Amino acid sequence: MKFVIVGAGALGTIMAGHLARAGQDVTLVARGKRAAFLKENNITLTGLVDFNIPCTIVENVGKIKTADVLIIAVKTYDMEGVLADVGHLDVHSVLSVQNGVLKNEQLAVVFGKEKVLGAAAFFSGELMLDGAVSFTLNSRFCIGEWPQGTSQRVDDIVSVVADAGINCEAVPKIQSIEWSKFTGWVGMMAPAVLTRVETYKFLSHVQTATICARMMREVAALAHALGIPLEDTLPLPVKTIAAGSEQRAVETLLQLGALMKKNAPAHRVSTLQDLISGKRLEVEETLGYVMKKTAEKGVSVPSVDTCYRLISVIDHTISRQLANP
Repeated sequence: MKFVIVGAGALGTIMAGHLARAGQDVTLVARGKRAAFLKENNITLTGLVDFNIPCTIVENVGKIKTADVLIIAVKTYDMEGVLADVGHLDVHSVLSVQNGVLKNEQLAVVFGKEKVLGAAAFFSGELMLDGAVSFTLNSRFCIGEWPQGTSQRVDDIVSVVADAGINCEAVPKIQSIEWSKFTGWVGMMAPAVLTRVETYKFLSHVQTATICARMMREVAALAHALGIPLEDTLPLPVKTIAAGSEQRAVETLLQLGALMKKNAPAHRVSTLQDLISGKRLEVEETLGYVMKKTAEKGVSVPSVDTCYRLISVIDHTISRQLANP
């Protein structure tokens, strides 16, 4: 099975490293200094694992013609440019591990809906200053036919990825899983950026846990308006958070904070990692997407609205600094 992974950030590197170590045919598409570093130093993973492994690194995706499995692991704001670069590929299956829920529709436009698989990554890591990636969380990697169903191709991919060391599973209702993850991610992304602390810290404080709960419940209301059922997915039971009282939702998040302090104290939401690194933030494709859809459906999301406006200013400032260094 030939894997092509586009994007050499934390998730792309974690997947490529595990697949390469397992002896799979994997090509990692990277750019600039990151590509040069990986070519010279190989892939280094630390944290939950500790190994260094060579991998085929390609800068020009135009040199690649085919892929059994194409995995998109770039930031959401880079999606349009990447799709323009990879549209020539003859692929059997394509999936994205990006944040947000817009990704599958974008992939379907380029490759056709029949080739698109849904995916939700509940594993994470952080690209360190020395070029290594710290693998901080290996909870679940869910894959399924989009918007629902499973198949032999899904089972085959899941088997390979799981054997490589990433906790991967086939799920029949992937759209629900993707929206469940998105609901939880939105609720944690804003407090992470605004407080700039590790995940367990803002989940362990009643004030920020309350903001998380309110945002998750608002996005859950949007999912309900769209007819998409949510599920309790480890590590975040968003269905329970949305269904009960706000007090119970906050208590659930405080319990998660204690669990993460014990098991993943170094975990930081990817958008916070980007902020610390001086990179653009995934605002419009995530919080902005929620604002657009809730306006269409008439759903009130005051907490998301406030955080969207605040983080948009932060992102605008970063974008201006990058444009005028």
